[in-house]
Amino acid sequence: MNKLPIQLQILEEFIWKKPQVVVEILKKNGISVSNKPTFPEIIDKSVKGILDDNKGFVKDVFKAVETNDEANFDPITLGVSAVLSIGSAIFGGRQAKKNRQAMLNATLMKLATEEKLTFANIQAMKEQGRIEIATNTVLEYSKNLQNNATAQLRDTGLFIGILAMGLAVMYSTVQIFK
Repeated sequence: MNKLPIQLQILEEFIWKKPQVVVEILKKNGISVSNKPTFPEIIDKSVKGILDDNKGFVKDVFKAVETNDEANFDPITLGVSAVLSIGSAIFGGRQAKKNRQAMLNATLMKLATEEKLTFANIQAMKEQGRIEIATNTVLEYSKNLQNNATAQLRDTGLFIGILAMGLAVMYSTVQIFK
């Protein structure tokens, strides 16, 4: 199986973690992106930007990757030349070979992203079950509170009624014996 070059693995990981940043970089470098971008679209546009030798895009992505505080990779080991050679991972010899390699790399990046999306979907389904149970618990708790509040309100009403009757009897008795 073909393995994605390290530079593109880093780019794919960065797109997965910070897609909004990559979209802004694409727009900044004159690469149009739809209003509701998807991971495959971002990957395609990024690979196309690299294939078109958009040095501004490659440079901006490198800066974003290098200054990312939450990065899980070590930019020092990559070095400036390694990340700037993202294009070399796509560029081969002739144009047809370059295009085939770019398409292969884009497909590999999409597959890696699809794998992450599937995992995220599984996690979301697990979380949804937990949230559903928590919601049912909260609803049951609120019903119990409402029932208890209604019972307490009824008991309070009865107490006040009995107290009023007692005060009325006492007032009547005082008025009669005055």
